[in-house]
Amino acid sequence: MAVLTISRQFGAGGKTLGARVAQRLGYEFVDEGLMDKVAEKANVSVKWVEGVEREAGGHLMRFLSTLVPSSFIDRHLGESGSDFDEKRYVEFLTRIIKDLAREDNMVILGRGSQFILRRDPNALHVLLVAERADRIKFMVRNYNMEPEKAEAMINRESRRRERYLANFHQGDPNDPSLYHMVLNTSLVPLEAAGEQLVELVLGAVDLSAEPIWD
Repeated sequence: MAVLTISRQFGAGGKTLGARVAQRLGYEFVDEGLMDKVAEKANVSVKWVEGVEREAGGHLMRFLSTLVPSSFIDRHLGESGSDFDEKRYVEFLTRIIKDLAREDNMVILGRGSQFILRRDPNALHVLLVAERADRIKFMVRNYNMEPEKAEAMINRESRRRERYLANFHQGDPNDPSLYHMVLNTSLVPLEAAGEQLVELVLGAVDLSAEPIWD
């Protein structure tokens, strides 16, 4: 019984690998579908959630006011619209991810789950990295994209990831000490990486247990 979080540099194969590992383990894979759960909890649309994440850290209240009536903000998020900020949104997200983790048998992709579940003894955290050129090739090969478009998407999503995590969480998402395993998919093929993750999960123990040595 465990939860595996997968963080990644965009184009390192996180979604592909996460889906494979979840299928192999018989776990539920949670990726973009997490937006649906957040939207359901907040009683808003998925587009609204996407917009909040996209605008994280920049003119958030002005952006929200064009999408969400003030009555919603007052009712769900505080006594005044100014109460709704990045902190409020991450509270939504934290609640959802922690609820999912309590169910166990989950593979969760991104969304700062390595921070949210950092102290969960049943959570295992993995970071996927790859050389930039290999990430472009991955996008071209797996998503039938032109190299220029793939490179532009990697640039855009990398900036978005940095901005999102910087505004919502404490710490450096590329700090290896956050993770039980860091895999370079430029050097380790996805098939082999998947086997290592399956072994990691199956061999997991309660990390909160006392060590047996001095």
